[in-house]
Amino acid sequence: MDKVDIIRELIRLGKVKVVLEFVEGDSVYISDASEGVPQHPDLRRIWVMMVHHLRFVSEFGDALETQCKDGKYLSPHYEEFEAWLSAGAPGIADKDLRAYLKENPL
Repeated sequence: MDKVDIIRELIRLGKVKVVLEFVEGDSVYISDASEGVPQHPDLRRIWVMMVHHLRFVSEFGDALETQCKDGKYLSPHYEEFEAWLSAGAPGIADKDLRAYLKENPL
């Protein structure tokens, strides 16, 4: 299982907040191997939208429609999330995900 498969499985199991902690740099399993936000402009844009997507899904689940919260309209960004995965989930190191899995098997 590669890191994209691991991320997909975490999402499928409802562990969106775990993935969000990795991308936001808040996971205790993050090391210097995880580079965080990519420097390439296209990947950086996808990264930002992917973070918004994970925040949306962590709050509203798999809703497809725009949601309103505190007067703000929030939308999922499934295409950008998939684009990030298709690019190999840049910014998160495989070894960091495996460190998480060692203590938290799927």
